[in-house]
Formats: sequence, structure tokens, C-alpha cells
Amino acid sequence: MNIAIFDHVGKKAGMDYYSSSLAKGLLNKDCKTTIYSNFVGIEPSKINYKTFYEGHSKGNAFLKLYRLLHATAKASFDARKGKADLVILHLFSADAVTLLLVAIPKLFGLKTAVISHDVSSFTDNDNRLVQNLIYNTFSDFIIVHNHFSYKTLMQNIRIKDSNKVTIIKHGGYLDHIGLRPDKKQLRHELGLEEDGKYILFFGQIKKVKGLDILLEAMSELTDDIKLIIAGKPWKDDFSSYDEQIKKHHLQERVIKMIRFIEDNEREKLFFATDVNVLPYRIIYQSGVLLMAMSQGLPVIASDLLANKEIINDKANGLLFHNENADDLAAKITLFFQDRALQKKLSVNALSTIASEYNWDDIALKYLEMMKGK
Repeated sequence: MNIAIFDHVGKKAGMDYYSSSLAKGLLNKDCKTTIYSNFVGIEPSKINYKTFYEGHSKGNAFLKLYRLLHATAKASFDARKGKADLVILHLFSADAVTLLLVAIPKLFGLKTAVISHDVSSFTDNDNRLVQNLIYNTFSDFIIVHNHFSYKTLMQNIRIKDSNKVTIIKHGGYLDHIGLRPDKKQLRHELGLEEDGKYILFFGQIKKVKGLDILLEAMSELTDDIKLIIAGKPWKDDFSSYDEQIKKHHLQERVIKMIRFIEDNEREKLFFATDVNVLPYRIIYQSGVLLMAMSQGLPVIASDLLANKEIINDKANGLLFHNENADDLAAKITLFFQDRALQKKLSVNALSTIASEYNWDDIALKYLEMMKGK
């Protein structure tokens, strides 16, 4: 089987880990794999990386669009020439540009599978006509990561052939983690207290991610618990969070890293902190959640359906009532008061990723999906 993965996002937003992990899983199932993106990742001697999307996001809007579509056409031509059996594409929204990205491979006569990471865009820029064309006309297969996404997709979009839709899990990231570094040494490098209590909020900062809920919970916690905010605002203004920090007198307890976080720094943060809190108001699937669990970092997340498909409360993570800062504060307090619970959550998180979210099993699901049609 010959599989091509078109990843126009790639290293810019951490999709390089996803695409290369999927490619490795397919490789382990005897598939020839090619990734068209902007990076070279794991197993470069066995996975064919073609950086056709390098630099497409630079320049003015017209130039960005031209480079993006040109790279997709070039990748489609190359995949067709290489006789790819399937092209896998990442889908985060349903606008005119996304429609073109999905349509171009079909114009080259390629069979396509779209991974619907976000069934409905968080920026409300989805177009119903575009959604219909993407899912019903320009895709042969549709992949969602969990039952919540499947139910949302089937309720909101009229899929003419429901057999096209398959639930295939988002995998973990164990292949990208080397030796687990010493926590005390990392804290020294990051300028953190050796015996401090640190919460991590990581990723793009936008309203649906619920940072304001976490800051509200921080106001109820003891002064020895500190919060690291690591990420860049996306269509959001951090000034409102600054005001909240000042309102609750949290200036000495909040460490702000308001910028894009490189991979090596992100890894240090995940290993140096005590717990990753994900107070999201809505999510279809969280890569940050799976990344934290892959690194053995305990997680506390809102009890959204997508999270509940991964987290078994008090077994491999903690869940709090969505948008309830009081309950979040209570769960954080419980976490820091119970050393045995901390250890249990870390060990079970790693076990969950290894047994239930490994990419070899995920690759097998792709092959079964293709054989079924």
C-alpha cells in the first residue's frame, strides 16, 4: 500500500508529531509512506519527507494563498506520479481555502481521506456549502477521533454516505520522547523552585481554552501553587487575562511565557511541572492532553465528552465540572495533597497511551477502512 500525507500545517503547530507518528505506524504495517509538509521527522531513512510546504505561510495574503495552492498541486502531481493509493489530509475548518486544499488532489484523480480534527471551526468561519462539498464530493473517507466528534459531525452535516465516516483514535507521542530528564535539573534550567508546586497551561491561548477559568481557580488555591502559562494568543487579547491576574493579586504566582514555544522548551516544561490543566470549554480532541500523558505528566481536564473518552477520573487523570472554577480548584488541591495519587495518575497515563493510543493499531484501522470500500 502506498500512502501520502498532505500536512500543510506541520511544524508550525505541532502537527509534525502527528503526521510522522501516523507515517511510522503505516510503515510498520508495510506501507510505503510519503509526507508532504515543511519538516523532516522520525525515521527519515524509511519515511519519504518532501518539504513542498516550506515557507508557504510567509508574505502577503495573496502570496501565501498562491504558495499554499501551488504546493498542494505539486504534491498532488508527485503523489499521482508515485501511484499513491490514498492521500490523507488534515481538516481544521471548512472555508474556501480548505475546500481548494481538498479538491486539488481529487482533480489529480487521487483517492482522499480527510481527518476532521475540528468538526466545527472554533472561529465560526465554516460554510455549510463548503462543508457539504468537502465531505460529500471531495473526500472518499472521513476520519474523526472519537464518538463525540462522530455524533457532532452526523448531527450538523448531512453526510450522504455514513459509511464514509470512521472513528480512528488520535495517537500518543511516545515515539518522540527520548530519555526522561531529571526534574530538578530542568527546574534549575528554567529558573523554577526545586520543591515548588507548578501547574502548566500550554498551547494556543483562545477563549474556548478557558484560561480565565483556571485563573479564577488560582485565586482559591494556596499561595505556594504557581501557574506557568506557555503559549501564544490566537484571535484573543491577553490583556483581559492580565487584568484578571491583577484583580486576584496573582502577579507573583503566574509565570508568563506568552509566545510560541519551541519543541525542546515545551518538553522541558512538560517534564519540569507537576500537572497539566486543560480547562477547555469545548474540544473535539486535544493533542496537548495526549502529549502530556505521553510524557507521564498528570492531567486535570474539564469533563467534556471528548476528554471523558480518554480520562478515567482518578485513575489516569482528574476531571472537573466544565466551567466550574470552584470544582477545578478543589481538584487541584486534591492533586497536590495526595502524593500517591500523583504517582498513580502519571503511571496510568503512560500505560493508557502505550496500550490504547499506539500508532500501529491506528495504522491498522486505516488499512481496514480502505479494504472496507
